[in-house]
Amino acid sequence: GKDLAEAYQSIKSEYETLALAKNAKWKVLSTHTDGSQVSIMKHKTDPSCPYVRMTSIMPAPVDEVWNFLSLDNWPKTMPKMDPFYESLTIFGDYKHKGIEMRLARKRLKRIVAFGKRDFTFVSVSDHPRGDGAWVSGTVSVVTDEIPRKKGYTRAFQDSIAFYEPLK
Repeated sequence: GKDLAEAYQSIKSEYETLALAKNAKWKVLSTHTDGSQVSIMKHKTDPSCPYVRMTSIMPAPVDEVWNFLSLDNWPKTMPKMDPFYESLTIFGDYKHKGIEMRLARKRLKRIVAFGKRDFTFVSVSDHPRGDGAWVSGTVSVVTDEIPRKKGYTRAFQDSIAFYEPLK
């Protein structure tokens, strides 16, 4: 669990330093009628892998949104959010210094330009922060515990999410 927690802390720290900085240069890609917004920012050290940010106001308390997005609820909730979602498999649960982690694989159906994909990751629950915000994240991992699946392309996507009540 320690290695997984350290990988998550590294990604979270990098994101907080680069993407949440006051001088961060986000470019808005789209704004939607529900108020959500998608933005992009070039990664300083890897221009081929930009940061993507989605901000949204959810009409529910933080704990309800957190539970809605919990891996345990993905079989019900993910198809509503991602039409290409196929399945989720949990391979193990870990804990290190108050950080809860789950080793998992998410599979996606074929998208027009891409074949079927699978993502192997550690899902992290790290809440609440000192300011009261709840934080979760996913960190891509390569492990013998989750071998490649024939017919799927292995894909990688790290994420950090902050859940804060409106003030």
